[in-house]
Amino acid sequence: MRRARRVRPPGRIGQEARSCPTRSRGLTLVEVLIALSVLAVFLLPVMIGFSQALITTSQASISAAGSSVARGMIEDLKLVGYDGIQSSTGRSYKDLKTAGDHYFQVETKVTEVEANDPVSLKGLKLVEVYVYRTKSQTPLVVLSTYFTPAGV
Repeated sequence: MRRARRVRPPGRIGQEARSCPTRSRGLTLVEVLIALSVLAVFLLPVMIGFSQALITTSQASISAAGSSVARGMIEDLKLVGYDGIQSSTGRSYKDLKTAGDHYFQVETKVTEVEANDPVSLKGLKLVEVYVYRTKSQTPLVVLSTYFTPAGV
């Protein structure tokens, strides 16, 4: 027994395959808002980390420039020599501008070491160089060294 073929009316070929209406493949506003919220939750800590790294890098750059200024001051005093370094309890200040528009204020203190100090060599000069960021009260860098007279 042969099956009878089903006859389709003209103009309706292939519509049976799409009998139920198809849903649009776009995203709804709620789905987009949820996706953006999830993205924000994951990206916010990353952005905070990058900004903190930028701040830390900037502070390290300023500190390195201050250290360079302090070492330069010590080298200048080495060129002057032991006899040229003035022993005083006073302080001298210099305003310096370094590369990168960092402004520093340098304080140099020179004190003569007494014989009863832990360092038993009389005649040593203790030189302390304080580097401040302009308009700051706390030193950025403190570098100290001893100078000895010739022949010691």
